[in-house]
Amino acid sequence: MGVFTSAAGTELHYELRGEGPPLICHPGGPGRPASYLDDLGGVAHTLVLLDPRGTGESEPATPCAFSDLADDLELLRVHLGAERLDVLGHSAGAWPVLAYAARHPSRVSRLVLLTPSRKPIPQGADEPTQDVLVKRWFSAEPWYPAAKAAWDADDLPGLMPLIYATDTPEVRAHASRPEATADYEAEFWSAALDPGDLAAVGVPVSIIAADRDVVTGLAAPHVLADWLPNASIIWLPDAGHFPWVTHPELTRLSIDEALAS
Repeated sequence: MGVFTSAAGTELHYELRGEGPPLICHPGGPGRPASYLDDLGGVAHTLVLLDPRGTGESEPATPCAFSDLADDLELLRVHLGAERLDVLGHSAGAWPVLAYAARHPSRVSRLVLLTPSRKPIPQGADEPTQDVLVKRWFSAEPWYPAAKAAWDADDLPGLMPLIYATDTPEVRAHASRPEATADYEAEFWSAALDPGDLAAVGVPVSIIAADRDVVTGLAAPHVLADWLPNASIIWLPDAGHFPWVTHPELTRLSIDEALAS
C-alpha cells in the first residue's frame, strides 16, 4: 500500500498489484475504491490501484468533481517519480482520466478507457434507451424476469446480472463484495469537460467497449472516439460493464494490445 498527498491536502492510498511497467488505474462508481478492478484479467503491468478521495483507506476531501480528482493524478505521478504515465479509467473513472490528459497532455503516454460511462455524453435522438437495450439483449435469458423486476424496482443487487450481461457465481461474488465507498455522485458529475479540450490529447487512446454493456451503451464509444484525435475502439463481444470478471482473457489481451500501441 502506498500513500501520497492529494491536491486537497489529504492522504490518498493506492495498492500495487502485478508485475511489469506501471499502469495507473482510476476506478469508477463514482466513489468506489479500486479493489474491484482485481488484476483486470492478469494484464502484464503493475497496476497502481488508486482509491479516490473518501474511498477505501483514502481520507475524504472536497471538492469531488471529476475535474478535481484529475488533479490528484498529477500528484500521484510526481509521487511515483514518473515523467509520463500509462493511465486507465473504468466507467466513471474515464472522466477524471480524460480531464487529466487534457490538462497535462505531456505527462501521459497512453490512455485506456475501459467501458467508459456515457453519462456526460449527449444522447442522440435515435439512440436506444437502457430499457430497450436490456430487453433486446437479455429477454431470452432464464435469469431475465427476476433481473428485470429488480431493474424496474431499482434493486441494485438483483439487477446486477443486467450490468454484467450474465448471471454466474463469479458475477454474484464480485457484485456483493463489501467496500468503503463515498457518496458524491452529484458533485462528481457537476464538472464540465468541453469536447474541444480533448483536442490536446494527442497520445493513443484505446476505448475498450463491451457490446452488451447497458451502462456505456453502443453510441458513447463512437462519440468519444470522434472527440479524441488519436482514438480507436476495441469491442468485446458478449460482455458487460465489468468484462474482466466474465471475459478475463479477452480483457487482458485487449488492455495489453492497447498499451503496446
